[in-house]
Amino acid sequence: MKTIVGFGALNLDLIFEVEDFKSIDIRGISLRPGEEVFGSEEDFQFLSAQLNQFGTLKSKSGGGSAANTIVALARMGFQTKFIGKVGEDEEGLFLLKNLGPVGTEWIRRSQRSGICLVVLDRHQDRFLFVRANANNTLTIHEIDFNALKEISWVHLSSFIGEPPFEAQKALLNRLDASVRISMDPGEIYAQKGFETIRPLIQRCHILFLTEREVRLLTGQDLPAGVRPFIEMGPFILVCKKGRRGSQIFTAQGDFEVPSPQTKVVDNTGAGDVYNAGFLAGFFSGKSLEECARFATQMAAKSITGYGRECYPTREDLDHFLHHSFRSKS
Repeated sequence: MKTIVGFGALNLDLIFEVEDFKSIDIRGISLRPGEEVFGSEEDFQFLSAQLNQFGTLKSKSGGGSAANTIVALARMGFQTKFIGKVGEDEEGLFLLKNLGPVGTEWIRRSQRSGICLVVLDRHQDRFLFVRANANNTLTIHEIDFNALKEISWVHLSSFIGEPPFEAQKALLNRLDASVRISMDPGEIYAQKGFETIRPLIQRCHILFLTEREVRLLTGQDLPAGVRPFIEMGPFILVCKKGRRGSQIFTAQGDFEVPSPQTKVVDNTGAGDVYNAGFLAGFFSGKSLEECARFATQMAAKSITGYGRECYPTREDLDHFLHHSFRSKS
């Protein structure tokens, strides 16, 4: 396996706990579980002040969907690099360090780093408020295509701004056909609409979506909403259902894997870790059902700590591979 590359937003996650979402107000904007809001600098500062007054800062961690997935893969022992952008500030240095074993030579720096306020209530529901900052300024001209020859896989996630979205499309057009693609578009790209993100979907080998994202993109529920994707390009579509587990679709059929009951400390990034677990199994030559079960286990582990505290390790992967081998013997 050659290098696996992530390409997505890089944010500093400031994780706050509050008693109840209703105790926090952003000038009339309600904090709803599962929502991700992109507001003004004024609203960001106002919410930050509210959280410092009425909440408790529990953790500071690197964030961003593709970054979380790539960090988890790197901790499991895979060779990884990242394409992205951080600020020329202390937050940028923190983000680079927090990527750990991930290669950072393709990450550019300018302006201010992206910041995400993660708000958890007593039910461990979460709300996100994002200021993209430097992420939105990444352009195709900052990507060194000559350096991308020794890669075998690219994992994409969303950006808020148009320049990096255009850079992702340009990258896929220039990559060799042998390089495979996976993507978790999130609601940011799902809200762009099916036709807008079609160039990315068509190039995907594995596509990770939620039920809500399927509805946003196709106007249909499962399983009918999956058909347009399978007909278009992805060989595998993984639909993540949160507490109800996941459902895996291919042209040959589908199956479901339940999620175990786990005490939740912080569910931020659980879906990203699921992606990493699934890809780790896939890269190791395991069946799709084995991939999904390992992904579920690693996602469940990740929510028992804040940020990236409980991400999977090489030991987790080795245990999975050893157990899988023994069960077949």
